[in-house]
Amino acid sequence: MSTETNLQEAKPDSKKYRLVVKSAEEAVRLIKEKLGDHAKVVSVRQVGGEGLKRFISSPKLEVIAELSSPQSEAQLPLPEDNQPPLSPPELTSPLTEAKENHAELENVPLPLENPTEDLSDDGISDLLHKTGFDESLLSQIKSWTNWSEIKELSLADALKQITIGLSDRYKSNTEVPLTNTVALIGTPGSGKTTTLCKVLANEVFINKRVPMVLKIENGVPNPDDSLRIFCEVIGVTLFREANKLPEITDQTPLYVDLPGLSLGSVEDWSQTKDALDHCGVQTRVLVINGAYDARVLHRSVQTAKHLGVTHLAITHFDELANATKLWPLILNSGLTPFCVCNGQNVTGDFSKGVLNQMISKTFPEEIYAKGFSSYQKR
Repeated sequence: MSTETNLQEAKPDSKKYRLVVKSAEEAVRLIKEKLGDHAKVVSVRQVGGEGLKRFISSPKLEVIAELSSPQSEAQLPLPEDNQPPLSPPELTSPLTEAKENHAELENVPLPLENPTEDLSDDGISDLLHKTGFDESLLSQIKSWTNWSEIKELSLADALKQITIGLSDRYKSNTEVPLTNTVALIGTPGSGKTTTLCKVLANEVFINKRVPMVLKIENGVPNPDDSLRIFCEVIGVTLFREANKLPEITDQTPLYVDLPGLSLGSVEDWSQTKDALDHCGVQTRVLVINGAYDARVLHRSVQTAKHLGVTHLAITHFDELANATKLWPLILNSGLTPFCVCNGQNVTGDFSKGVLNQMISKTFPEEIYAKGFSSYQKR
């Protein structure tokens, strides 16, 4: 079995290495043998095959590891086949949590085309509305006690105050802590199984834990071919019967995969609740497709509340022109944000920095171009 490695010095005091392996166990073994205990995995993604082919053509994992402390060059793996260095985007971890602290926003310069521009209530409201800002969120913002002050500010300062207001309200919500038993719940097409794969990869490669998966059907067909193969690739055990599960601990958490639940079938949701109660699953994550209509998303949240959902995961985030329609759900649903997912790559494009992701995609591009472009690049 050949393993590719590619060496590139990323910055003066650290180096990054690329390994293409067939399993999580192989990646862990090679990193430990070649780089030692000071190495840290910063990125992992599936390579080889696209679409459904990735599940039937022996998919491999590309792992980027970083060595931050000095090591002897004699101990480092040598490049094979004269492969070219990785481009900078490939050295960016899709699984690293984004920073959520907005305390420094007060010092962010926000240049305007006209720095002296002042906008009236109708002016800024009309501008946001015309550029695709969600009406429901705009109505909430206009109900803030400091709106009379915000509407008198320049565009850049107004956008900054709206950003701070949204961040403060996000952080003021009570967070429900995660447990070591987690179920992912969603309608067909929500991206539930892909999200589960991203979460499992994050657990194995970033958190260095050994998760387990329990697949439940409840009378609804729930094929396991793709998930089963993916679990085999990263060394995760998939179970079909709850009574055969080993002990669940913080280092060996349990993730439950369920069939897609139709919004038109109350019975399916009721049976799912009974099954999760029977298995003692405490953390229940509703997975929603962020590209769906806001009314469908609201209905999904209201329906899922009868099932006892505690957290919210958002998929297809990259397909949104802006994320404003999601703010009312995040701020008012009572569900703790769990993660944001982009794209169909099952081992990448996953972030638990939901606040940072939401802020970066709140204002439409036209607004950024006018007065918020410097913050967009943060």
